[in-house]
Amino acid sequence: MKSLILFDANCTLCRKSIRFLFERDHKHRFLFAPLSGTTAEQSVKNPKLLQENTLILFEDWRTPQQRLWIRGRGAFRILWLLGGGWRWLGWICFLPFGVDLFYRLIAWHRHRLTFTADLPHAPGRFLE
Repeated sequence: MKSLILFDANCTLCRKSIRFLFERDHKHRFLFAPLSGTTAEQSVKNPKLLQENTLILFEDWRTPQQRLWIRGRGAFRILWLLGGGWRWLGWICFLPFGVDLFYRLIAWHRHRLTFTADLPHAPGRFLE
């Protein structure tokens, strides 16, 4: 089953993170789409969530088992789903508190980072 990751395409840290995931997703489990795109508009039921400009993960996207994960929990859940050696870090998504605090701290400063991060060209994996 595919999972959809919505991300801020204007954020270099976000694009770099998506590239990192893309290169390690050998099972092609993830699809990617910008928060400002039509896929995000059609998938997110609460428009306020899109305004928060944060990472959104739809695990098992478009299935009855679909689950929504956001912010830090979403980031660590992605690592859990990525598997392999990343799974040991992904267990953090199951902690009952504090997970989003670390994410918010990084998110607060993410636009200050200056480096280049182009997204890979992969039709079918990157949605509008």
